[in-house]
Amino acid sequence: MSKVPHEAITVGVAGALLGGVTGRIVGFPVLGTAIGALSGAVSGARRMYDWKSTRGIGAFVLDHTWALATTTASVVAIGVNSATGARIDEPLTTRQNRMTYEKGLVLRRGFAVTFGYVVNGAADRDGTLGERRRKLVTHHEDQHVWQARMFGPIYPVVYAGWFAIGSIVATVRWLVAGRKTKLIDDVDATAYYRNPFEWHAYSCDDNWPPHGVDATKVWAQPFRGSSRTPSTPR
Repeated sequence: MSKVPHEAITVGVAGALLGGVTGRIVGFPVLGTAIGALSGAVSGARRMYDWKSTRGIGAFVLDHTWALATTTASVVAIGVNSATGARIDEPLTTRQNRMTYEKGLVLRRGFAVTFGYVVNGAADRDGTLGERRRKLVTHHEDQHVWQARMFGPIYPVVYAGWFAIGSIVATVRWLVAGRKTKLIDDVDATAYYRNPFEWHAYSCDDNWPPHGVDATKVWAQPFRGSSRTPSTPR
């Protein structure tokens, strides 16, 4: 048996065990086992986790326990990407503790988006994956991968909640100010760029304030304590 299938089986079984235990705790043992098995098998087949480092082992354990909810989103994204023929970027995936697709399931053209440990839309609008876009993955999107792992089920709730409330606040301000600016720009500034998770990720990418964004509408300074180096080997 080749090395890749062997890892897929081993990690799939381990993922099923961890996912099953986590699922039992929250009342969904069968679902937890299934998600853990699927996630483990696919990530194992892609040799995603860096088993030689404590960071890689920790990533696997977190993905199939505390962060099982966001890992569920990863499995869904992988399914959609597989159905649409999206291509994985191997150098940004193999032993990087994340799975990176050149295109895949994205919510906004030109913007990469991360679901759990799956990064979609790494390539630029013209389909190229140059140095700048690779840095976007290693310095920005990788922060989202670890945010999801560390905050677990809290992460999507806080992220979505901030976006929803921020959109309402921005819209009210826009109306009160007499609709003198573009509503989409005001919503982006408040609901997206001011989101603490995005603020942190953009700062780690040495991109604060973000290029092309009105600096007066976002946080004045980069996120305090943000790292200027990628959190995983490039």
